[in-house]
Amino acid sequence: MDPLVEIPRNKWPELRDLYRNKWPDDAVAFCFLDTQITYPKLAEYCNIKVYSPEGDIHNGFVAVYFNEMGETYEVMIQLLDNIDIIEKALAGSKVIDWTKAFYVSSASPVVVECFRNLEKKLNVIGNTRGNKAYRHFIDRTSKQFDISNSPPDTYVADLKPEHLHIIDKTWTFYSDRSYKMFESLLKNHLTYVLYSTNDDPLAWITIGWEGTLTHLYCIEGHRKKGYAEYILKYAVNDQLNRGKDILGYTLEKNAQAQKLFDKLNFERVGYDTWIDVIKK
Repeated sequence: MDPLVEIPRNKWPELRDLYRNKWPDDAVAFCFLDTQITYPKLAEYCNIKVYSPEGDIHNGFVAVYFNEMGETYEVMIQLLDNIDIIEKALAGSKVIDWTKAFYVSSASPVVVECFRNLEKKLNVIGNTRGNKAYRHFIDRTSKQFDISNSPPDTYVADLKPEHLHIIDKTWTFYSDRSYKMFESLLKNHLTYVLYSTNDDPLAWITIGWEGTLTHLYCIEGHRKKGYAEYILKYAVNDQLNRGKDILGYTLEKNAQAQKLFDKLNFERVGYDTWIDVIKK
C-alpha cells in the first residue's frame, strides 16, 4: 500500500478546517482547499488530487496537480504539526513521478528543509534561487476599502475571452500551461479587470488555483494612475463580500508590489519558496 492515500473530496472541508488552528500561519493550506471546495469546476481544468500520509488527514496533506497525460507538474506540501511523517511518506510513495521535472509550490521554510532531506533519497535537485515570495494577508473580518472614487472612464468586469492572451503573455511565469490556467479562472469568475470605456484592459488581478491573489498587472503607458491599487482594492472587497480570507504573494525582488500591499495594510505573515525539481 502506498504511504500517501488519496483523500476524497467530501473530506476536504474537514481537512481545510484543521488549518484554522494556527492562524494565519496556516492560511496557505486553508485558502488552497477552500478555493477547491468553493469552485469544484476548477477540477475540470486543474486535475488536483489530495493525499495524506496513511490516509489520516491529521498528518497534513500533499496536493498533486496532474496534466492531461497523468504526469505530475506541481506539488503542494502542507504540514499540520510534524513534517517527519510527510517526509517519510514522500520518500516511499509512487504517487509522484520524481523522474520528471515539476515544481513544489508555496513551500514554507520547514517544507524546504524537508525537501533538502529528500534530495539524496530521491536523487533529485531542487532549485530555489530567486523563487522566494512574501505572504500578505487580510482576514475575512477586515473592513472593506473605500472604492467610491473609481478612475474616470473605466469600469470593472470579468476578463473577456478575447483578452485572455494578453493576461497570459504578461504573466511572469508564462508557460505552455498558463493559458489553460487563466482560461479556467475566467470560466470560474476569478478574474478582475479594469477596462477603459473603449473596452481596453488597463489593469487586472486574478484569484489563482491556490486561492491566492495572482498576476497583479497594469499595462505600460497606464501606470502611476492608481489603476493597480484600485483593481486590487476591488478584488479584496469582492472576496470579503464572499466571506473569504485574502492571501497574496510578492516576489522578494518586487519592492514596488510589496509597498502597495503594505500601503493597503495587508499583514505580512512570513514567506514561501517555489522549488523547481529536476532529476539528477
